[in-house]
Amino acid sequence: MEILEIQNMYGLGTARAEENKVKQESSEDRTLFSEILNDKKETCPYSSLAKDGIIEYNGVVFVCDYKSNSICLGDMSNQSEILNISLPSGGHLKVNVNNLEELRDAIGMFKGEDLNAVLRAIAQYKHYASKVHEMQEEMKDTVENLTEEESISEEESISGDK
Repeated sequence: MEILEIQNMYGLGTARAEENKVKQESSEDRTLFSEILNDKKETCPYSSLAKDGIIEYNGVVFVCDYKSNSICLGDMSNQSEILNISLPSGGHLKVNVNNLEELRDAIGMFKGEDLNAVLRAIAQYKHYASKVHEMQEEMKDTVENLTEEESISEEESISGDK
């Protein structure tokens, strides 16, 4: 007789099979529980500095946005005023362009590659903003010149008619 036949004869095989089945089910339960925990894990950049979703560094207050894995500085309600910077260490830094001066006070918080990304993004934004300002000034000058030329030609046509 084989061992398996002896175990089956005395009912040991079914007991052991039942025990293995229970162990397998309990490990499946643990896997599901760990998956649930991973789904609820909230992350944001520099979260090790956060207390209750707030990071305060040198008097500058960042708010953790766990949905977008971001830290935010300033008013986030107007998307056209938001500078969204991808951080090489993971996540994003969102800054209202009106709060760039505050960001300068907290620049020491950022690590090497992140610091480079932040400084590069600020430089690009300032370059873009200066170009937009130049274009607006050129358009304003053009409109003023056209308005002057129109008024001069109107005066000439009025004085030429007399």
